[in-house]
Amino acid sequence: MDQERLYTLLTREIANELTPAEAEELQQLLQQYPHASYIREVFTKPWQETSYGSTPEQLQQMQARHLQRLQAATSSAATITDDVTTTTPVRRLWWRVAGVAASIALIAFTGWKLLYHPATQPLPLEKLVTSKGTRSQLLLPDGSHVWLNAGSKLNYPPTFAAGQPRMVELEGEAFFEIATDVNRPFRVKTKSFTILVLGTSFNVRAYPEEDSAVTSLVNGAVEVQLDQVGQQKVLLRPNEKLTVPAGLFANPDDARLHENETGKLQIPIYKQQLTQVKDSIVSETAWVKNKLAFKHLELEKVTALLEQWYGVEIGFHNEEKKRLYFTGMFETDSLDEVLDALTSTGSFTYTKDTRGKIWIE
Repeated sequence: MDQERLYTLLTREIANELTPAEAEELQQLLQQYPHASYIREVFTKPWQETSYGSTPEQLQQMQARHLQRLQAATSSAATITDDVTTTTPVRRLWWRVAGVAASIALIAFTGWKLLYHPATQPLPLEKLVTSKGTRSQLLLPDGSHVWLNAGSKLNYPPTFAAGQPRMVELEGEAFFEIATDVNRPFRVKTKSFTILVLGTSFNVRAYPEEDSAVTSLVNGAVEVQLDQVGQQKVLLRPNEKLTVPAGLFANPDDARLHENETGKLQIPIYKQQLTQVKDSIVSETAWVKNKLAFKHLELEKVTALLEQWYGVEIGFHNEEKKRLYFTGMFETDSLDEVLDALTSTGSFTYTKDTRGKIWIE
């Protein structure tokens, strides 16, 4: 509604009808909508200069030309002549000029409103959320397939615009199989990086509570953009993964980062091969096949996987146990069966409290 009020006040200003209170209100609205200042200048200054800066002879000439246009547009010349031949021709001419200016200004502001405030607002994003202990699948509007892991959230549009990049936002973990569309590259945005894709399959793990984010490429090719402006990118090839500090986009002043002599951020990144656990099972994407797999992984990170997989809470009474390493693959096993398999190594034990929380001893 502020925009409609702005149009009204600007029209009144052009017609020289503003009250002092309205002039103050107009200045406040122009600060809120700065794009209007330019149009205001264009459509007020010339008319004011024409009306107030012209000589009486020039004004009479303008009036005569205006009368000719009116007479050509109507069959009642006498009525028109009576209307305009008054004792104050200069004042009536100003009001006619102001009326024309007001009409032009209204047209201009209608265009401005459509340009900067289109009537058709972008459709709200769809949202897919999975709680801990659950996983879900989704077919995107372009035919791309997404598997969403436990405790994750994916924001995506109800439809992808023609000729525009396909953009989704991820918090958590997801596996993507992207439908190829060279005219609409695919983008996955997280708080740590943006992944630029044409057509491929890859995994992204970017949970907000974890200290790192990982992109794992199965096939195709992706670029991982590590800064907001797109100057620093890392190309991944099949069977490679990239690990970066979590929250790079959300925390650009992170103390772990510093600029080199070229002014670019030095980001601690790690490019590695995907981890083969057994046969064709890769730990980074095993969850898509409902397999819980890890290889030479710290117990602290293993318990994080178990919390997401089974929807439980696990803590440590003995902090030293966090640095134990384990390898395993489980498919239909219950949580107790997994924990019993891990404790069979004799390296730790566990208990449950009255709330059901598991404690590593």
